[in-house]
Amino acid sequence: MTDESKSINSLEILYKDFYHPNPNINFHACREMAKYWPKESMQRLIDNLSGEDVELRRKSVRCLGCFGEKVFFPVSKLFYSSNNLITQISCIKVFVKLASDMQPDKFPEELFNIINIAIKDEEPQMILVIVSLLRQLDYIGKPYLQALCRDSNLLKARASVTAISELRDSSISNFLIELSEDKSIDPFIREAAYFVTSMKK
Repeated sequence: MTDESKSINSLEILYKDFYHPNPNINFHACREMAKYWPKESMQRLIDNLSGEDVELRRKSVRCLGCFGEKVFFPVSKLFYSSNNLITQISCIKVFVKLASDMQPDKFPEELFNIINIAIKDEEPQMILVIVSLLRQLDYIGKPYLQALCRDSNLLKARASVTAISELRDSSISNFLIELSEDKSIDPFIREAAYFVTSMKK
């Protein structure tokens, strides 16, 4: 058996472990794929983001997060090329995973183009995942969240109030106080801002 055939067999074993119900086995398989076979496994995982199997999409999102910044542009390409909401949401979820492990300023500028597209979406699922991404981006996501706190979409505004209140930034408290006193925005959002402000005291 050649070294190449051994490698192929080893990769197929990792794919089987990837489907295993034990999350620890899944995680180990993902780390091994990312470390030893990134080119061979990455596209297969990205293709899963467009599939109908919910659990397979979730596993693929988690696994792609192990690949680091090298996965950003291939996933971005899928985001742009797809008109399917679930596929685009899955792409954003991969970025959320990356953001939990990467410094915000390590992301390519292209991320901002994707954010600007996603924040205009009114679908609840997209709203929640893009707000989650902005929260993970910390100080880079802060200006977006501040603007979204005043959005006419109440879900978008409410989720942003919660997200921004979780940032470790001394200026956030003053921002939330101003928001709670702003008569130009919906009372529901003012109350939310007041609530999270009181919880931070």
